[in-house]
Amino acid sequence: MNSLLCGLIENIHVNNDVFILKFIWNGTPPKAGQFFMLKPERSCVFLPRPISIFEFIPEEKMVLFLIYKCGKGTEELYSLKHGENVWLTGPLGNAWTDFLPSGGKAALLSGSIGVAPLAALVAERKDFNFHLYSGFKNGFPNKEEENLILGSAKTAKNIVIAAEDGVNAHNGSILDHFSFHENYDVIFACGSTLMLKAVKKKFQSFNVPLFISTECRMACGIGACLGCTIRTVKGNVRCCSDGPIFPAGDVLFDE
Repeated sequence: MNSLLCGLIENIHVNNDVFILKFIWNGTPPKAGQFFMLKPERSCVFLPRPISIFEFIPEEKMVLFLIYKCGKGTEELYSLKHGENVWLTGPLGNAWTDFLPSGGKAALLSGSIGVAPLAALVAERKDFNFHLYSGFKNGFPNKEEENLILGSAKTAKNIVIAAEDGVNAHNGSILDHFSFHENYDVIFACGSTLMLKAVKKKFQSFNVPLFISTECRMACGIGACLGCTIRTVKGNVRCCSDGPIFPAGDVLFDE
């Protein structure tokens, strides 16, 4: 883990709510599924924000973050200009490749910008057979926005996109369009807690290993404050330092 002050290379405003930040990262190379704690050098908020990597480009030492603007902390990040400094602390947490089999076929399920860490995995393991199932509240208005938000996930072997409004996508929940006849060796999912709860329920009788990337409010990112504790069948664990990726069967969601 490193904590480095990094100048912003680019801030791409995909739309009014979603944006992509790019930095040169000279610390430990991150892996897909891991995250960083981000805080602008000039900030009005006390705590940094945990953000999963969207892609790491080793040859350029560039790390990308896909972020949804949802509060004061992310609003600060949204307003950053080229050259402004941001503290990046990471990489933190475990990685998808800790659970990826040596070969076979994997299904990737995402809700909204939960696609970010899964896109990072597709970029990191270009040799693997990934099938992406990505769900959104609203369909993409154009291909440019779709390409920006999906990123490297667009290179998955098979892609299914669903939207609640059905615009330029399958209509409804992404779970309604999952191909159960495929012989997947593992399933990875990332999205809201509500989505992950639905995924666990949907696949509990599906005899394929299922791993989920959990989301929690975090203060430190290293397991010291216990603020991101979640319940599992093995007892309480810390989302940041013990995860954020866990076997779905281990996680106990509140009813």
